Amino acid sequence: MSSYTIRPEREHEFPLIHAMIKDAFATAVVVDGDEQDFTDKLRAGKSYIPGLALVAEEEGRLAGHIMLTRLNLTLDVGGTLPILLLEPLSVRLENRRRGLGGALIQEAFNRARRLDYTAVFLVGDSTYYSRFGFRSVGEFGIRHRPATIPAHYALACELYYGALADKAGSFHFFE
Repeated sequence: MSSYTIRPEREHEFPLIHAMIKDAFATAVVVDGDEQDFTDKLRAGKSYIPGLALVAEEEGRLAGHIMLTRLNLTLDVGGTLPILLLEPLSVRLENRRRGLGGALIQEAFNRARRLDYTAVFLVGDSTYYSRFGFRSVGEFGIRHRPATIPAHYALACELYYGALADKAGSFHFFE
């Protein structure tokens, strides 16, 4: 991997990030076409965590972006568990296959652990995300909404081993 700087996104970069996400998802396996708009909506909402919305920069140019936002897992036994949604992860076409997506995920996970989060959920391709520890949410006894999302695309990753053990419950991906 080249020398990238991974840092929090800056407000003046939002239009560039919007365009980068749109371009990156043009070739994605799991896509609905409005990832860039959904990112803007998440950023404007209460679930946005500025320190968990990161960009990778190479020679002054944005090469990738990741955003983790707050969700709540409603536990079957009562109560809730704060969790995170990874949406989206995007890397410019010319920067792919060089480990940048993995570097963004690892940095975001490290920062999330420092903020005491224990799990990350996403809608995505298990072929790609399984290498980072993501598994079907059903394997944890967790149900997701909306039901229109196929179960094999609803994924979760524990930031600490056993973080989702005995945490059966449900959540909504896009609240």
